Amino acid sequence: MSQPNIPNINPSISLTRDDAVNLLLSSIALEELGLGHLTNAEAEKIQYVLGTLTGATGTQPSL
Repeated sequence: MSQPNIPNINPSISLTRDDAVNLLLSSIALEELGLGHLTNAEAEKIQYVLGTLTGATGTQPSL
């Protein structure tokens, strides 16, 4: 069995300071959005257990 050929790839990426700042801010914003979705999901679970979630149908929660 022969060894695989891995091509020599040297990507040339050039970012300016403004591009780097924009990418960092976008990354932080997406992380905050994800955390917001998680917090909202947990809040909906609590509302369901308390019976204050509007439009929730199903069996009553029990411990």
